[in-house]
Amino acid sequence: MFDRTAILLLASGLSSRFGAGDKLMANLNGRPILARAAGALANRPVAKRVAVVGKDQTARKACLEALGFEIVLNPAPEDGQGRTLAIGSQYVRDATEADSVLILLGDMPFVTDTHLEGMAQALSQGASAVMSETGGRLSPPALFRRDHFGQLAAVTGDRGARQIFAGIPARHVVAAAPDLLMDIDDGLDLQRAEEQLTATGGRSLTYACR
Repeated sequence: MFDRTAILLLASGLSSRFGAGDKLMANLNGRPILARAAGALANRPVAKRVAVVGKDQTARKACLEALGFEIVLNPAPEDGQGRTLAIGSQYVRDATEADSVLILLGDMPFVTDTHLEGMAQALSQGASAVMSETGGRLSPPALFRRDHFGQLAAVTGDRGARQIFAGIPARHVVAAAPDLLMDIDDGLDLQRAEEQLTATGGRSLTYACR
């Protein structure tokens, strides 16, 4: 289902709202937030696993390399998520033969393989782009056919994939529960995530980085 899909994990944010320390390397029930986000489709064959990190984010780089990701460096993470997306999309376009790209965020640790499978199914049934939705709001994960790699590679600033998605006629939305699409921005979000893991008994995945 994903053997012609490249995973693109955006993980070069500056954690400006988190406070001290690196948000993505913060401990979430014994594992870094980043490792949990990177665990999506860990046991599935994919065309390539690519992650974009900042040039000085050495702990993130080491963690993701241990999980089998090729690393693309972002020289200016302060330029916003749109620029991170563009850097990663250009690499996927030029360095792989993938038919589609699955865009994930490094601060979203609860995305399930089941949700991603639903997105892939929509693509296989004729959609050209698929995004997630909760509470009426579009969100990553997002899945785009190769036809749109050029547009993704041209994104700038803080603009993400939503603007491109809105202009694609054959688009599809897959709904998800708010907890599944939780992104961790600050300490309170991390506390809620810990409580969620405790309530559900954690996730039965194996991670290589700690």
